[in-house]
Amino acid sequence: PHPALPAAPAPARSCPACDWMAASVAASSLVVAGSQASRSSRSSSTLASRQTYVALRSESKESSASKTAQKKSGNAFLRGIVVMALVVAVVGGLTQVLQLPWDFAAWAFGIQWAFFLFQAWPQRSEKLYDASGSLTHLALVLAGLLSHPLRSPRQILLSVASVVWCTRLGTFLFNRISQDREDTRFTELKKEFWTFSIAWNLQVLWVFLLQLPVTLVNSSAVQPATGIWDVLGISLWSLGFLLEAVADGQKFAFRGVASNKGKFIQSGLWRYSRHPNYFGEILMWLGLSISFCSCLSGLSWQLLVWLSPAFNAFLLLFVSGVPMLEKAGEKKWGKDPEYQHYMKNTSCIIPWFPAPEGPK
Repeated sequence: PHPALPAAPAPARSCPACDWMAASVAASSLVVAGSQASRSSRSSSTLASRQTYVALRSESKESSASKTAQKKSGNAFLRGIVVMALVVAVVGGLTQVLQLPWDFAAWAFGIQWAFFLFQAWPQRSEKLYDASGSLTHLALVLAGLLSHPLRSPRQILLSVASVVWCTRLGTFLFNRISQDREDTRFTELKKEFWTFSIAWNLQVLWVFLLQLPVTLVNSSAVQPATGIWDVLGISLWSLGFLLEAVADGQKFAFRGVASNKGKFIQSGLWRYSRHPNYFGEILMWLGLSISFCSCLSGLSWQLLVWLSPAFNAFLLLFVSGVPMLEKAGEKKWGKDPEYQHYMKNTSCIIPWFPAPEGPK
């Protein structure tokens, strides 16, 4: 006989209402889960789309910036090469036509490019720009003066005048850049090698053209006795040197006074001219060119000596002198009635009657 087995549990009774509720809850859970999954999927898709858009836009901006930089670099290279070619052509052409020693051109290019390559470009600095210009002037004068042991009074006098001028101007400009720390004319140029080189190549041209009266007189075999042209020329040079030195000194002293910070000068020689130092500069090279005319005999290529004062005046009046300074002044004090009155009633270059009393 077998032991009795336990009775099997009775099956649970089915409840239609409960089954329906359970089914409904399960269905609603599936719907909610599906909805959440759908929203999550859409969110992920939207986020991915946004990230892709941002990435593409960033790449587009980087590509555009890269293309712009390449374009600027290409333009800078082209400009630099064109200016260099023009300077080489002018300096070389004048050397050939005027039968000047090639030493002058070699010294001018050699000194300027040495300063540019070994100091200016590596440090992105214009601090020695004016000093290098003065040194180049000095090199050209000495190269001509010392090329022969015997020199006429005219050759010595014009050479000494040029050395005095470049020493004073170079010292003044170097002290000014040391005080100001930066010359804003170079801010944009310094960003690219070839655009920065433009300034140094133009200085080669400036030095070579400006020194034409001195290089020509030191290369000329014809040296008449000192005459009226020499007296007139040296007198003009002396007057110009005095005007430039005094005007520069007055402005330097004015800017050194703390209470004058942010103000413009309208005292001393600056009361009679907005740019008395430039007037002095023009007179000096006009005087040296007049003195050299004593060596001329009839029409010759040596009349190109007048390129010196003409080029100097052109630069000061229309390029890097008056226009740049007055543009900067207009930006800084253009709305000042006192500045407007000064600009309107004061001679630009030649000293003249001062402006009448104006608004304060």
